[in-house]
Amino acid sequence: MNKKIASVVLGVLLIGIVSAGLVSYLSNMVSGSVVVEGPVFYASGENKLLINNFDDSIAEYDIIDGDNEVFLTTTFSEPLDFYKPSLNMYLRAKVVTGILPKNLNLEFGYFDSPENFIKICSGEVSINSNEFEQYPFPNCEGSSELEDVNGFYYRITGMATPEVTCRISVTNGETKVEMNKAI
Repeated sequence: MNKKIASVVLGVLLIGIVSAGLVSYLSNMVSGSVVVEGPVFYASGENKLLINNFDDSIAEYDIIDGDNEVFLTTTFSEPLDFYKPSLNMYLRAKVVTGILPKNLNLEFGYFDSPENFIKICSGEVSINSNEFEQYPFPNCEGSSELEDVNGFYYRITGMATPEVTCRISVTNGETKVEMNKAI
């Protein structure tokens, strides 16, 4: 009987030692890293703002004087909270009529209700060509974390006079906003 008890105790000790050795061996071999990238918002046809997935739209929009085009995401099913963002905004545009250069204002933000738009960031780009080109407005940082986000918008506003027409294009996903976490 003592031999059986001694055998069981010895077996349990051996299993414990082998398991401890495997845990330390495996923990030394497992490592990794994760790179998290923020969402990309693509302006699309029908004034949609798509998240992380461009739909091959080829739409163009004319902006005259102080008019604007607003691109919207669909309303989220549940409000979201976001980190303090840093944005890189891009616009594919040209001047159709009028003297070069002409400015457009880029504004990105979110809405917490259908009638309440909250600006995160804005800035001007100077359109200096009669041919389509991509114009960047990089490193635009929000002022705080975002709360109760029901969707996002990207507004492009003319800053010229009535005789000026700028045309924006969503072709190739070049009119977009890249969002990352601000440092």
